[in-house]
Amino acid sequence: MIPSLLLLNPAQWRDQPVPDREWIVRDLIPAKTVTLLSGDGAAGKTTLGLQLAAARALARDWIGTIPAPGPTLFLSAEDDGDELHRRLHAIRLHYGAAWDDLADIHLADLVGANAVLGEFSKSGIICATKLFAAVTAAIERTRADLVIVDALADAFAGDENNRSQARQFIGLLKRPARQHGCAFLCLAHPSLNGLSTGTGTSGSTAWNNSVRSRLYFESAQAADGSEPDKDLRTLTLRKANYAPAGVSFTVRWKHGAYVPEVGATSSLDRMALKQKAEATFLCLLRQFNDQDQHVSSTPCATYAPKVFASHPNREGIGKRQFEAAMQVLLSRQEIRIERFGPPSRQRSRLVCGAAI
Repeated sequence: MIPSLLLLNPAQWRDQPVPDREWIVRDLIPAKTVTLLSGDGAAGKTTLGLQLAAARALARDWIGTIPAPGPTLFLSAEDDGDELHRRLHAIRLHYGAAWDDLADIHLADLVGANAVLGEFSKSGIICATKLFAAVTAAIERTRADLVIVDALADAFAGDENNRSQARQFIGLLKRPARQHGCAFLCLAHPSLNGLSTGTGTSGSTAWNNSVRSRLYFESAQAADGSEPDKDLRTLTLRKANYAPAGVSFTVRWKHGAYVPEVGATSSLDRMALKQKAEATFLCLLRQFNDQDQHVSSTPCATYAPKVFASHPNREGIGKRQFEAAMQVLLSRQEIRIERFGPPSRQRSRLVCGAAI
């Protein structure tokens, strides 16, 4: 029987609003698709991934960004439950959180077990395993919208240098990503060539071409290639289908977690702060909209930048930064000014979303 294609007719989109792009971490990790995070074995990818899971569970910052809050499923084939316990203990102390606050993190200890999600079959294609079905069931059960795979080498039982097999495996992950609205973040080790060139690539170029975003986590280097500070790391956006590539974050390993490096003044650091201000403004505005609290775009008692700058969840952002963020968000139509009230006494307020 010949299967039928699902065809989309653009004429059906007439009078429909263009859907907003969704993110796990704005401009770094898109929602509902696959992102690759590579780095050598000592870089600290696992801690970075666990810290992202914790930040989402706590609705807190992650290395200078504001990730979308939500449940995370963490598949660990490299660290057992005891090691995960130790790592998350340090991370929760970093955030000043209790264990109960991390209930949205779901850990799967796969150390010593068969951690393969996709394997090469007799038919010559990469097929889903029973573990893949179990992971899909766990996504449904926990409603996780992010799955972190630690690591790609354990989950993929094909030839990483085979272009077709690499693309098939990423396509395999995109099935639950699309069906359940769940992003995948795969932690990977770069090849020797990827390490020597600083690109962080691994095996076939199909890995880079198949994912929508690729991040590289490495030790921070001086201009001469040396590593004068062993606690500094750099996270760089090497590939981005939906955002400008090349953005970089410098972080410091401190007491088992990563924190943005204090005193950085580069243009990339300023860009990171700008993104944080925009994300925090959006987060607070959504909260105010949900609570039917009104804030304004013009200076007054309810002036949004002033109100948000005094809010407990301002994430260190000041009034001037919020003012700049508001103008950017208005220009991108991610927020808008809405008129409300009776015709005789119309007022204006800021709300999320573009006008329809």
